[in-house]
Amino acid sequence: MRIPASQIRAALRAPPSPEDVASVTESTGVGVLITAINALVYTLSVGWSDNIGFHLAWLVSTLLLCLFMYFRSRRVMGHKLRRVSRRTARKLVAFSALLALPWAILAFHVLGFGNGEHEVTVLMICAGMVAGGTFMLHRVLAAALAFNWVILGALIVASQIQDVHVHGDHIWSTTVYAAVYGLFLTEVAFRTGQTARERDASLTALSTAVARLESAQAQNHRLAHMDLVTGLPNRKSFSDRLAEMAARHRETGQGFALLLLDLDRFKNVNDVFGHAIGDELLLLVAERLSKFFGGDDNVGRLGGDEFAVVLDNSAGAGRVRAVAAELIAFLNVPADLAGRQIHPGTSIGAALCPEHSVEPSALMLDADLALQGAKRSRRGTCVVFDERLRSDVIFRDTLEEGLRRAFDLDQTHIVYQPKLSLATGDVIGAEALLRWRHPELGPIPPERFLEVASERGLLPTLSRIVADAVASDILAWRRAGLDFGKVAINIHPDDLKSPELLMENIAALEARGVTNRDLMLEITEGCFIGRGTDAAELVLDGLADRGFELSLDDFGTGHASFSHLKKLPVSEIKIDRSFVAGITDNRDDRSIVAAIAEIARGMGIRSVAEGVERPEQRAILEEMGVDIGQGFLWAPPLEARAFSDFLRTGSLAGPAPAPGRAR
Repeated sequence: MRIPASQIRAALRAPPSPEDVASVTESTGVGVLITAINALVYTLSVGWSDNIGFHLAWLVSTLLLCLFMYFRSRRVMGHKLRRVSRRTARKLVAFSALLALPWAILAFHVLGFGNGEHEVTVLMICAGMVAGGTFMLHRVLAAALAFNWVILGALIVASQIQDVHVHGDHIWSTTVYAAVYGLFLTEVAFRTGQTARERDASLTALSTAVARLESAQAQNHRLAHMDLVTGLPNRKSFSDRLAEMAARHRETGQGFALLLLDLDRFKNVNDVFGHAIGDELLLLVAERLSKFFGGDDNVGRLGGDEFAVVLDNSAGAGRVRAVAAELIAFLNVPADLAGRQIHPGTSIGAALCPEHSVEPSALMLDADLALQGAKRSRRGTCVVFDERLRSDVIFRDTLEEGLRRAFDLDQTHIVYQPKLSLATGDVIGAEALLRWRHPELGPIPPERFLEVASERGLLPTLSRIVADAVASDILAWRRAGLDFGKVAINIHPDDLKSPELLMENIAALEARGVTNRDLMLEITEGCFIGRGTDAAELVLDGLADRGFELSLDDFGTGHASFSHLKKLPVSEIKIDRSFVAGITDNRDDRSIVAAIAEIARGMGIRSVAEGVERPEQRAILEEMGVDIGQGFLWAPPLEARAFSDFLRTGSLAGPAPAPGRAR
């Protein structure tokens, strides 16, 4: 047996931990109970011996000590220790020695001064108490040693002072046995305490690991079910809620409505103020939604600037529209962010259960279709789903598929509507217009398929097709020696959102020899309104610097046309056909056209009247000072060969077609 002395010394110097003290305190009750029982049994076993007075006094003292120690331990157990002071550690050692004192006194009395009676009993009791004390106090080595060596020391001293004639050779053997037994129990107490502390450390580490795991699980749950920016349920969590509502409908028949919200102009906030302010706006909207609906159980953020709401106990489309109108007004209250007032407007799409569907995925699709319809028609409104929206999507899909086939099969073509001087009747140019005849649906209006092309990302392809076709036709007319003036190509707002593609097309035209002498660019007010058009003016200024004339189409129909006219390098304005149609019998239309013609003269730019269909319209326009006319009075949009013939003869080869919209 090797006693690790250095480790034992370190253990004696180290203060006990709160767990050590708690272990000793909890076992004190058992210890004092065993002490009391052993004392009582021993006293009863000696009977009415000659030393009955000592034994009774010893018994009473021991029992009183046991009561004191018991109540003392109970009081300590009522306090949660966070740290153990040296004073507390010393008290613990002192109390341990005090609890051992009765047995030391008994051993000293019986073995040192007795007459040989009850020695074996005392030795057995003392050996048992020392062993029990070792296991009771093993967490605090100093206390265990104090308890053990008080008793063992008394045994050793008593064996030394006893009459040698009575015990003979047993004196030194008792001393050696006690010393060896004490050293053995010391090592046992040390190793047992060390094991207990290692177990505590393991349990603490395990508890810490479990706590971290639970925290990680809670965090994962938050990440999986909560939107980090707004604190609302995320798409997954909201989908679960929607599934619960659908299940409830199947059980009870109770309906509900699904609302999808998309913030208007949110990208502008991110682009102008940065994503941090954008996140603040999202948080503000989330708080307003929760406040409006009285909690966030039925509110979620699906991603980006899109939110979703389950409207419980829905009473039909009328109630949904009423609630949506109140919600739009509630959300649109100005918010002070980044020192600016921002209006967090929203568009809403709604779907009803069971009117539209009872399946969550189908409801989500229907509400999304309604939302897209709200954004296309007029922002800041609510659209409730109906089958026409689905039909419109199907129709758009059909147009997209047809357009892609048309690119491969070369089914699109360009037509040209002449522009003539009202003063001389000479052709001074033409407007190039894209046409497409669907194999099954027939002719598709340009505004219809251009909208789909813009939405589905097909516009760059169409722009290249137009540029290539116009370039080929211009080169053919030039080779034929025809004077065609300038051909106007329409610039779509999406062309200005991706100016690099527009400039590539311009460069390709110039590379083929088609320059600003042959082309002018026609724009509308849509080029300056909406997302992604912030740089439109810079792009157009650059084109004007390269010598390209700009024509502003549909002038007078938009609220911002006059401000744009002042800022842009426009060479020509086109009076919308809606005003020209009424100049013969509508005083207001005539006044508007006259005012536009006067503005053009004052700014030194040309004026072009669209939709001229009758001679009397031409006469009035010429009288007002309008420079150029375009319309069915002279010619409809013509194929390239027919336009060549028109240039040669100045008139159509056949009868004039019925008037109609030129584009």
